[in-house]
Amino acid sequence: MGRGIIIAGVAQPRWAKEYVLAIAHLAEALKFPVLAEGLSPVRNYAHLNPNIISTYDIILRNEQLAEKLAPEIVIQIGYFPTSKQLRAWLTGKKPPTWVIDPSHHNLDPIHGQAIHLRTSIENLCATIESGQMETSPYLEEWSDAERKVRESLDPTLAEIDYLFEGKAAWLLSQTLPPGTPIFIANSMPVRDVEYFWKPNNLEIQPFFNRGANGIDGSLSTALGIAHRHQPCVMLTGDLALLHDSNGFLLSNKLVGHLTIILINNRGGGIFEMLPISQEDPPFEEFFAMPQEIDFAQLCPAYNVEYELIAGWEQLQERLNPLPETGRRVLELRTSRKADAKWRKENLEKLAAEIEYM
Repeated sequence: MGRGIIIAGVAQPRWAKEYVLAIAHLAEALKFPVLAEGLSPVRNYAHLNPNIISTYDIILRNEQLAEKLAPEIVIQIGYFPTSKQLRAWLTGKKPPTWVIDPSHHNLDPIHGQAIHLRTSIENLCATIESGQMETSPYLEEWSDAERKVRESLDPTLAEIDYLFEGKAAWLLSQTLPPGTPIFIANSMPVRDVEYFWKPNNLEIQPFFNRGANGIDGSLSTALGIAHRHQPCVMLTGDLALLHDSNGFLLSNKLVGHLTIILINNRGGGIFEMLPISQEDPPFEEFFAMPQEIDFAQLCPAYNVEYELIAGWEQLQERLNPLPETGRRVLELRTSRKADAKWRKENLEKLAAEIEYM
């Protein structure tokens, strides 16, 4: 089938395992790598698909590799991933794209040469026989790049002992109890999940609110997911939680449990990644919007349990096992500027260190 990739994009299917199996079946039949967004369940069923590429954002920062790995065809399943690197790469290469989704929404944000198949991946793959094709050199190139990045990325994150925001996402992917539903808030949490969430076999189900108003109702949505479900986790920044803090008024009706992992960097961390961060004023007041809320006082007002997390071992102990009932906030106080600096420097460094194949 030539040089093709499957993009397993943003998706929260009702039957996650069946969805992942269908994508794995298509990837095996075509011998295509699967670029799996962190907001897709694909990364959490790694045993079903040996062709998962989780570090594509880093790989594509290496200009030589990005050029060498240019695809001849793209199959996109679900909404397009968050990665700006991936969008820019495909915008520049303009490969023919097949978008597989039963909805009538426009799922092609880069406005390329896209053909929409209005069907589900499960229905499509029911008609495809298992392939007998040999593994392609193109797939091996992607897999080799993935292996090399993970061999550098995982030890690098493991050695970080201070509270770096990105490590929280990485640690969650290896710590949560099997099958845990997790709601991931917008801005930096969703991007750290894309950068750092490690493929696993825990069958974790990600949930989210994306779009222009995706910050609205984050806490309320997480409470709804946790209601009459197994214990649920929410990963959020401080502004996203404060934007819907009155969602806690619903929590006395919660049947089940919600743990909120609060990344408190006192403001909008995502804007530290943009050029506007170099212009202060007006950056701090109008973009970062630092806040001085004491969550240790806010949580008791809603009868919500609160705990300040001082280290990674403490966080891991609180996440597995999870309580069966109640609501609690686990606060990690981080440095917005230092963490943005780490991402800018180390994501590029990891890309540059990939040996050119």
